[in-house]
Amino acid sequence: MPKTARPMKAEGAGAGLRAILIATAVAGILGYAIQLLAPALLPAGSAYITFSMYWSTLYLCVAALSGVQQEVTRASRPADDSPPNATIRDFALILIGIVAAAVTIVALVAGSAVFPGSTAALAAALAAGLVGYVLVAVLGGVLYGLQLWSAIAWLTIIDAACRAVLVIIAFAAGWPAEWVATAVSVPFGLAFLAVWLRMRRSVVGAFRLDVRLGRLLANTGGTVLAATAMGVMMNGMPLLLGLTGGGTDPTVLAGLILTITLTRAPLVVPLLALQSYLISIFRDAGRAVMRWILFVLALALVAVALLAAIAWFVGPWLIGLVSRGQYSVSPAMMATITVGAGLVGMMCVTGPALIGRSRHVPYVAGWVVAAALTVGAMLLPLSFETRLTLALLVPPAIGLGVHVIAVWRHPEVEAVLSTDVVA
Repeated sequence: MPKTARPMKAEGAGAGLRAILIATAVAGILGYAIQLLAPALLPAGSAYITFSMYWSTLYLCVAALSGVQQEVTRASRPADDSPPNATIRDFALILIGIVAAAVTIVALVAGSAVFPGSTAALAAALAAGLVGYVLVAVLGGVLYGLQLWSAIAWLTIIDAACRAVLVIIAFAAGWPAEWVATAVSVPFGLAFLAVWLRMRRSVVGAFRLDVRLGRLLANTGGTVLAATAMGVMMNGMPLLLGLTGGGTDPTVLAGLILTITLTRAPLVVPLLALQSYLISIFRDAGRAVMRWILFVLALALVAVALLAAIAWFVGPWLIGLVSRGQYSVSPAMMATITVGAGLVGMMCVTGPALIGRSRHVPYVAGWVVAAALTVGAMLLPLSFETRLTLALLVPPAIGLGVHVIAVWRHPEVEAVLSTDVVA
């Protein structure tokens, strides 16, 4: 059996939050730069829609696979002198096989719709990106479980920095769509390799899993289902708009995709990046944290209303500025998109609270109900703008309601409320 180094000690929660927030901010700025440059450097209309659909497809899948990281985070516990964990290796290999098979099936069945143009090359780029992300998710989950926040921060920063450099080069050089897609996808694998080589001796033998392989796969199925639904609402909207907006003017469609992308990123991406951190904290937290969550949601409602008002007055001007006058959006739609993003962001707080307490059923139910209603709304026989408005507002409101009821009815929350009443 290989000899391992002494495990690193877990870092404090405060230091961890700072490290992850800084890494998330850096990654968010770099990702935002890509989104700002895309409409300026890519040809108008169809080229931007193609890029956005690939980006949306990749990150919809990444959002789905973030459920892997969430469950590995929950299951990983620090353990001194634990033998190297073969379960986590077998788990990763099984997931890689499933991902490769799924991409192949999608390419064969619906390749022309999901991968317009060079279908085989785009599918290969997607497969490479998702295999890399599986490795990132498994490693990230273990690091979160061990609370090695600095390593997690570097994993995030390296991935984002490599992607920004490669994609900007691809834009500037006028690379074809399949090479741009490759530039978007390969940084996952590069980030995993860099951090694994640095952290291997600190991770191997330093943790144990609280479930066997079968249960880990079953639990992961639930978190992946919920994360897939989450991805539909966060990262999948451009893809959904592209698939359901066939009769819409490409300029109008591109403008809406750009608006949704730029509006949701600063509101939702930071909370999405903090999912595993929140799970790690909630997993061992006392019942008072649940009361704090309800308080945060009340503050969030006020903040969302304020941001929607700002978006109404400033948003259309910003979209025109970013797109150099190519695209426009109405004030009402700008405010609607902002409120929808805020509701999804609130679900990103209630979700980790539930899964951190192993309450997988209501966690999954909230996201699946919201995603199903989103897709259903976009398929209604109504005007495109009406369908989009319904899809942005109603589903996340109902999904949030499912989560809040589950949090409220948790025995620990009821105990806190009863104590407050008695006091």
